[in-house]
Amino acid sequence: MAIDFPPQRVAVTGASGLLGRALVTALASRGHAVVGGYRELPQPSPAAVTPLKLDLLNAESIAEFVGTARPDCVIHAAALTDVDRCERDPEFALCVNTIGAQSLSKALEGSGCRMIFLSTDYVFDGREGPYDESAVPNPINVYGHTKNVAEEIVRTIFPDWAIVRSASFLGIGLPNRPTWAEKLVITMLERPPLTVATDQRSNITPLEFLASAIIEIVEGRGTGLRHVAGDEILSRYEFALKLVRLFGKSDDTIQAVSYRDLNRLAPRPLNGGLATRFPLRTPQIPLDVALDRWKTEFLQART
Repeated sequence: MAIDFPPQRVAVTGASGLLGRALVTALASRGHAVVGGYRELPQPSPAAVTPLKLDLLNAESIAEFVGTARPDCVIHAAALTDVDRCERDPEFALCVNTIGAQSLSKALEGSGCRMIFLSTDYVFDGREGPYDESAVPNPINVYGHTKNVAEEIVRTIFPDWAIVRSASFLGIGLPNRPTWAEKLVITMLERPPLTVATDQRSNITPLEFLASAIIEIVEGRGTGLRHVAGDEILSRYEFALKLVRLFGKSDDTIQAVSYRDLNRLAPRPLNGGLATRFPLRTPQIPLDVALDRWKTEFLQART
């Protein structure tokens, strides 16, 4: 397809993940040469994507990936995002999220490659959200801490970097890896009642919007810190109500509780959410529109 910007060789780590899959597909459709980093190589390989094995815990694997990929830009989307698992195994979380980012950054140092690092609203404590780019991080769990330290590493090593913080992706996972929204609906439909917190708030971010916004940063060579998230900040209970009504169920299918009552291992930022001082041209997708599309994809994936 004709494009009005120079095509780039873009490497995406975590290419089998929720965001990674959306990115490699969208980048290839825009005419970029796409290299996907996979912990286990996919069979068959995604169309128009060059798959390379990448183990962030192995320096030799990282060096081989960088040497073969020869990227103009790396989008580092690979991470351990299971917040409670990070809390249970902080050493492993540190190895993947922080040391992995450091090792990859060191391997790219001096190459002239740009780094776009994917981070999270969990770098904040959730006391006075929403937070814009000027807010000072203060993570309250292991996951947020590992990502916050990785942000600092990226800033230190790369002269040309962008950090994209986002929140609560709305998308469709793999059959053995459903997303948090899919888990809510499965529980709501199959094992009600669905118990959700009224006091945990964040942006709900349509995956299509986030991927498009990241590609805008790639193509526009945007730099610095960017908050890219959906424009609706909802409590988990408010979001669950939308899901219940979307699937034609009654409101009493869900049970409202406080986050503390859920007995989760890791603390979450409760009064969270992201705001931005640097809006992009990529248009927001209204949440209700995104949910209608999501429902169709969800039902197709389960047939």
